[in-house]
Amino acid sequence: MLKRASALAAAVVTATTLSAQAQDTCGGLYTVQRGDSLSLIADKLYKNVGAWSAIYRNNIDIIASPDSIRVGATYRMPCIDGLPTGLKGGTVVEANATAAPKIAPAAAPVSTEAQLAARQRSAAEAAGGVDVRLLAGDDFRPFTNRLQMSSGMITDLVNRAFVADDSTGQHKFYWVNDRSVHLDPMLADGMVDLAFPWKKPRCEEGDTNSVCTDYVFSEPMFEMLVVLFTSRDRPVTFNSEADLAGMRVCSPLGFEAGSRQGGGHYLTKMGARLQQPVSAEECFNRLVNGSADAVAMNEFTGRVVLKDMGLTSDVELMLRRPLAIEGLHVVAHKNNPRADALIGAFNAGLDEMRESGEYLNVIDTHMSSIWAGL
Repeated sequence: MLKRASALAAAVVTATTLSAQAQDTCGGLYTVQRGDSLSLIADKLYKNVGAWSAIYRNNIDIIASPDSIRVGATYRMPCIDGLPTGLKGGTVVEANATAAPKIAPAAAPVSTEAQLAARQRSAAEAAGGVDVRLLAGDDFRPFTNRLQMSSGMITDLVNRAFVADDSTGQHKFYWVNDRSVHLDPMLADGMVDLAFPWKKPRCEEGDTNSVCTDYVFSEPMFEMLVVLFTSRDRPVTFNSEADLAGMRVCSPLGFEAGSRQGGGHYLTKMGARLQQPVSAEECFNRLVNGSADAVAMNEFTGRVVLKDMGLTSDVELMLRRPLAIEGLHVVAHKNNPRADALIGAFNAGLDEMRESGEYLNVIDTHMSSIWAGL
């Protein structure tokens, strides 16, 4: 009798253990702790820092920016290769499973484009039926910034263009101020459909970088002068391109797609000693402290930043000789099966605005406000 009781007890323990194993979960809910970042969470839960983009993609509607998550917020962690385990709300997986829950194999192979389209449809459904996800940042005043009228002139143009041509359905704006992640991974991985504003690299001049081959650019929605800003205390000579040779020119990494992906910058081709920090503010700090001879950027952003920094009287604009005329574009990644259609719809909406006179009205309204604030 004692042996039988022991056997029963062992059986119960074994069954309980098997039951617990059978209830292992993958994915689930994670509450942000003090000191967390998406990269730290990815390293902690997936043993892979690069998995931060999957966490962000899975929670894009509730994470305002990947570099500013909130302590106490709860995010859903996707199941990737069997991780993470043990979180509340996870998907139950088989005992000893080392991968995501098994899915019945498809009857026929599915193309990469079809898989991407399916992921995008799922994301659109999760976002409440949004068909076009548009990505911008607050760091390109006066063109894109949520504190300005209509979130900035370029944001206003993009919004109106997609209203003018509504063949693509509803659209929604997402704001991420870390522009280094806009093109890759956010566009490349299908987290969003379009990003703006970006300057198009000079592919026709022989630039051989991934932006020329992997991205689709719209027609320019606005063109601007790129000029040199120099210190009044340390003037420089700029009568021809030859004067740029050896000059320490700071041009913020910001919005030139080609330079982010390794393309040759036109200032480098002219012989300038190019500096490319992330922000315009850093460029002007370098100009003031003497570690840069000049700053190169569009006239309006430069004026706005100088005013905010209180440096307007210390810096001179060399308007008599612009460096370049550059356009601002909407951009899509070719991995998106709708890339050409979305860019085409945007171009069509912009053309309709130009023909109706709405485009000039928007430009005039915003430019009047911009000049009044300078």
